[in-house]
Amino acid sequence: MNHRDTFDATETMLLQHQDALREQGWTVLEPELLGDDVPGTLRRFGVFIPQFNGRETYEVTYKPGFDALPYSQSKNGIGPHTEAPVYDPPPKYLALHCHRQAACGGGQTLLSDGFAFFKSLSPELQQWARTHPIAFSATTEPGSTQRKRHDAPMMREENGEPVFRFSYNLFRFGDVNPSESDMAAASAADDAGPLARIALQGEAFFLDHMISVLIPEGSVLIWDNRRLMHARSQYTDPVRHLTRYWIN
Repeated sequence: MNHRDTFDATETMLLQHQDALREQGWTVLEPELLGDDVPGTLRRFGVFIPQFNGRETYEVTYKPGFDALPYSQSKNGIGPHTEAPVYDPPPKYLALHCHRQAACGGGQTLLSDGFAFFKSLSPELQQWARTHPIAFSATTEPGSTQRKRHDAPMMREENGEPVFRFSYNLFRFGDVNPSESDMAAASAADDAGPLARIALQGEAFFLDHMISVLIPEGSVLIWDNRRLMHARSQYTDPVRHLTRYWIN
């Protein structure tokens, strides 16, 4: 295959992945498409934006100190959420490049359609979710004093596009990245409020409709973060390592 044929094949593959993103909201980019320049390939989908650490990349791997928390650098499961709801707007796409996958069988990335969940809510809760600003708040990591906040409804139009924000952690514990004290302070007495009801119904919908993806090593899972909720299953193998990108 000559250079022109290789270029044409790459362009065809990229178009197929872009179509999959539009239609189902997610796709897996194969190592042969990524080649030796993962960031360069991902820039075909948009512009990288800085994450909580101020960088364009964030390493998702086990780090001691978060063993009791639903956090990216623990080995625990993480409940359904959209990424960076405190950003205005939140990243359009989230991409995870898998370097080492957990050999224990856990660590799957779980996806479910937030638009479909919103439509499943009662008219009362849909109205509340469209009109009631939520104080989305996130510490840069659990227990940190550095915090970002953005007030926005769970569902609204932004620049002509529907944007869905959801965070089980925030709705139940008051922070996207809750500390142990945040989790201990959560009160079951709040379960009757609209935010807690949405959180519990969102968790149930997610479990009933989720797609489980164990990202192959060398591949990238990319999805529409303004449409899909995502979560992670628990794992035990500490070598699991992915690099995260936020793309607009």
